[in-house]
Amino acid sequence: MKIKKLSLMLGAAILSALLLACSQGADSEPRTSWTDESVTGLKDAYEDYFDSFGIACEYKPWNRNVGELQSEAVREGLSKHADSITMGNEFKPDSFFSITWGSSTPSISDETFTASNGKTIEVPVLNGLTQAENCLQACKDAGLKMRGHVLTWHSQTPDAFFAEDYNPTSDGELLSNLVDEETMTARHEWYIKTVMDFVAEWETENNNGEHIIWAWDVVNEAIADDAQKTYEGDNQDWLRGSSPNTKDKSPSNGGSRWYQIYGDDEFIINAFRFANAYAPSDVELCYNDYNEYMDYSGGWKTSGILHLIEEIKAGQAQTIGGNSVAPRIDVIGMQSHVGESWPEVSSYEAALKRFLASGLKVHITEFDISTSSQDTAADLYKDYFSMLIKYGKKYSSSAGIENVTVWGISSQDSWINSDGTKFPLLFDRDSKNNYYTNASFDAVINVVSEDETEAD
Repeated sequence: MKIKKLSLMLGAAILSALLLACSQGADSEPRTSWTDESVTGLKDAYEDYFDSFGIACEYKPWNRNVGELQSEAVREGLSKHADSITMGNEFKPDSFFSITWGSSTPSISDETFTASNGKTIEVPVLNGLTQAENCLQACKDAGLKMRGHVLTWHSQTPDAFFAEDYNPTSDGELLSNLVDEETMTARHEWYIKTVMDFVAEWETENNNGEHIIWAWDVVNEAIADDAQKTYEGDNQDWLRGSSPNTKDKSPSNGGSRWYQIYGDDEFIINAFRFANAYAPSDVELCYNDYNEYMDYSGGWKTSGILHLIEEIKAGQAQTIGGNSVAPRIDVIGMQSHVGESWPEVSSYEAALKRFLASGLKVHITEFDISTSSQDTAADLYKDYFSMLIKYGKKYSSSAGIENVTVWGISSQDSWINSDGTKFPLLFDRDSKNNYYTNASFDAVINVVSEDETEAD
């Protein structure tokens, strides 16, 4: 079986490489379609290394008329290469709040919510749930699972969510009418409960109760890039919103409304407590961050993340929804937006080993590479994946790398390729919206081929 699988992968890689060698990127020149029978699916190639392989996508990207997940043809390619996806935007708070959130006061529903802290609040209308239903249905149609991204984040969360009467009043970088902690905690619980209930009801009514969403990024990017190793007492300058470069800043400039209300990490511990209360017990809960391999005198971010993990684990149980609930965290998410010269693979690996030593699983949640050369991108993909496979199933059955997700489908549509000069992803898209494998894809497939050759 191993020999047959290796032979198929080598044949596919050779054919893809030959076709790619003839191509200089013009739409009319021959390349290998990502759904061609000769192409090995990424999830199949890596099934012996990671529990799942993921690709991020959007239902209908804001900057193009042709959708991704909404397209049957794209779903075919996603299903071939991935068993898990992450929505780029549709499950973020601003998407759930949708168009009711602008510069004016949002629509308030007729309902109220009494939180576990005893606070009763008015709640807004979530107009974005219809689009989320479309995403869940598309996943079901394609046989895909989803990592939910994201519940609690300083960015892409409307200022109205933090303001009195849901009507923000700006005072430069800050808001002059932030709600108090008790009100924000009640809103936080309402939001997480509402999202979890919505997903559970959809899965029950449309998928026989089986999960589409198997993991959630509960909190995203809460550690400052310039985090300091000062964890004692009231000193919180390792958190976003507390450090010299993030304090009293708007979210667009790196600040955090969450920190401006709480002044500590209470909201993070609350998030993992609420998620544990309202998510199914078999859905994994993740803390996710970027620059997660940065740990030097200018910013101790790796250390800050690990300190936060210990804070979450030590969080006390509270009565939530009538039950005693402690915070639960299962996964550390390494976004992994790596560059051509930073971090080096060895530095990344050092941070990865520290995270695995915490006893939690690791998800590589948003992998891409910023480089101006396709050849360099392919070399780096080879180097990184050659390292990553050492820490999957071969490393540990319980606390290794469980999932690897690349952050997007095509290099042309990547968030880091706005000028069209970068080669960050594993596929290319032409002007007719056809998708093709590229040299980075070949390199990732060849990592498995070479590893199995060495094992034989």
